[in-house]
Amino acid sequence: MREILVEKIITPESTLIDFLIYDRQKKTLQVTYKRGKHAGKSKVYRNFPADSFDMIITAPSKGKSLLRELKRYKQEEKSFFSFFKNIFSSGDKIPY
Repeated sequence: MREILVEKIITPESTLIDFLIYDRQKKTLQVTYKRGKHAGKSKVYRNFPADSFDMIITAPSKGKSLLRELKRYKQEEKSFFSFFKNIFSSGDKIPY
């Protein structure tokens, strides 16, 4: 059995997404948008969780699901970086 490493999902029924490409090895999600501020452009999201991609492609509304998962992804990314920012900007405190 062969493992699928890169998936391209074309979404003709979506008004937001033209297509999605997910690379399971690199954990990157490429989204090409039909409308909105990124209309006609592709954006790449690095370290995007595979379970979030799976939720998007199985959802009835892929656009709504994408927006929800991107919001979660950005919140997790922000909290990850703020954790380290707090550790290394806390003056003379030792982080251990």
